Amino acid sequence: MPIQYFRKAIKWALSLNQPRKFYLKIKIMKKSIALLILCCIGFSNTEAQLLKKLKEKAEKAMEQKKPVTATETNTPAAPATENSNKIESKTPVKPPSYCDSIFVINAEETFLYDESEVFAVNNQTSYAFVVQNNKYEYFVIENGIRTGPFKESPVKSVKVNEEEDGSTSSNDYDKVSMGDDKDPIAIQYSKTINGKLFIVFNGKNYGPYDHVGKMIVSRDKKQFFALVTIGGANAMTAKMGMGNNFMVNEGILKQKAGDGGMSMAMKFSVSKGFKHCMAVVMDQTAQKVISITSTNKTEEGSMEALYSGSGNISFVNDNGDIVSVPTQSPTQILLNGKEVASFKVPIKSMSRLFITPDISKSVYYEKGKLYKADGTEESLSGILFPKVITIKNITAVYFFKIYKNDSGARVVYLCKKEL
Repeated sequence: MPIQYFRKAIKWALSLNQPRKFYLKIKIMKKSIALLILCCIGFSNTEAQLLKKLKEKAEKAMEQKKPVTATETNTPAAPATENSNKIESKTPVKPPSYCDSIFVINAEETFLYDESEVFAVNNQTSYAFVVQNNKYEYFVIENGIRTGPFKESPVKSVKVNEEEDGSTSSNDYDKVSMGDDKDPIAIQYSKTINGKLFIVFNGKNYGPYDHVGKMIVSRDKKQFFALVTIGGANAMTAKMGMGNNFMVNEGILKQKAGDGGMSMAMKFSVSKGFKHCMAVVMDQTAQKVISITSTNKTEEGSMEALYSGSGNISFVNDNGDIVSVPTQSPTQILLNGKEVASFKVPIKSMSRLFITPDISKSVYYEKGKLYKADGTEESLSGILFPKVITIKNITAVYFFKIYKNDSGARVVYLCKKEL
């Protein structure tokens, strides 16, 4: 075999960048060169000498390219890859100092992040977390107390995917029922007495009403707000929910929503602290859409804006003010129609907007970042469904994570970082 072929083979082997493959190729090449030398006794001395040099060059290169193990060098081994996670998991990751353990998840249970809540009650932090077992049963862990099993999740899901753009449209939970489409909470507490409709709540009768379009009960079942119809253009339409609409509660509230006898209620909501409520009605007389709170704060919109979806997304705060985000300029926050805050990014999900007592310090969470109304931002990557709560003038973001303890059990931690 001509010597030039072996020269090309050696040159090709030396050009390899993968040490392990090179090592195997060189090992084979070494044997081939040795065999070639034996077979080339009849070659000229010049060619034999050249083959010897090639062999020595290959051996030297083999020693230089040979893979080095961790025990043969002082250089630290490469960081563990995903294939060695089992080794790393033997040493549990410790939670940060600002996290507190609240309960342990059993081996067959799954923690439902989007079915859990963190909220403030009487200036204290409370929580309600939901877990599901392999039998599709639900349990609630509320402030350390576990209840269940339940066939359905006891906490309403916010159903928000933080990675989706979504829209600023409000959820369906605040829509008012009309006609035969009855609100389930209103049905639970409504009772016909002597041919008239009442709300029966904690042993007391409230009414009579022609229609109960929406009823919202507090978590402790001690308070309620409801949107009802009392009279109107005629008895038939009033019993369907079109007429004189009023916001009522278990106390003295009886606030009219809209002026016309043919007003149609569209939405009804309650502030987070369960202190005030707001109704959105279509006033047939004025041909306007009116938002009105239990403190008589109002905001008007056109019928065209309602149908085109270009109006404001509004809700009521614990002061009874109307807080809204214009759909045409969703970086703003309006308080009773006037701008009080603005963000660097558009507000795409109302459930990720957290209004603080000082609205100019409100925050918005999206895709791992917490945006503040003052223009600054803070990274909060690796968490799900954060909650921003203000207690005693201290605003903090709350979120939860799962860590394994020394025995391998999965522990849920509630974490708090002050803003």
